[in-house]
Amino acid sequence: MKLKHGLHLAYCTNIHRGETWAETFETLRVHTLAVRDQVSPNQPYAIGLRLGELTARELSDPAVLLQFQRWLDRENCYVFTINGFPYGRFHGDRVKEQVYAPDWTTDARVEYTNRLFDLLSQLVPSGIAGSVSTVPLSFKPFITTQEQVQALGRQLWRTVEHIAKVSEKSGRDLHLGLEPEPLCYLETTAETVSFFETLRQDHPNDPR
Repeated sequence: MKLKHGLHLAYCTNIHRGETWAETFETLRVHTLAVRDQVSPNQPYAIGLRLGELTARELSDPAVLLQFQRWLDRENCYVFTINGFPYGRFHGDRVKEQVYAPDWTTDARVEYTNRLFDLLSQLVPSGIAGSVSTVPLSFKPFITTQEQVQALGRQLWRTVEHIAKVSEKSGRDLHLGLEPEPLCYLETTAETVSFFETLRQDHPNDPR
């Protein structure tokens, strides 16, 4: 549900197992609606989707996506954010540092994140900003060469360009959220500011 100052009270599905769209939708149908009925029975209810790579591909099927859009309308729910942090399995197995793989040096991370923005642009209501969260570029021990450092900025910028195109086409306000974490490439405020300053230097005349 929408609160003041553009904030949302939402139910996020990353607390549940769900590596396929069928599993994720069952979580929405059983658990999300049960919470909605308790806290927001008469107002539009916000949902934060956790979509792994497989789930995102399955939801990208036009028929599946249309069915979900109709379900959202029928249940008075809306999606405004997608958790794009874990690429693969997130529950039931040892995860630890592997949650950051594939990282932002890879095409796989770019393609997965871009797909999430394609989906979000078709789910987030008009007038509501939409976001996708992602890993803080990489797990710090993964990055051992200057070539990898350069790849992080280059690959991230590919998604910046994709977001701009999707936003213009859909008329939606979309943005990517990187989440600094301990032991990651973006861990501290200083590291985060330094990375974005370098990114700006690489694209000095680009307002994005």
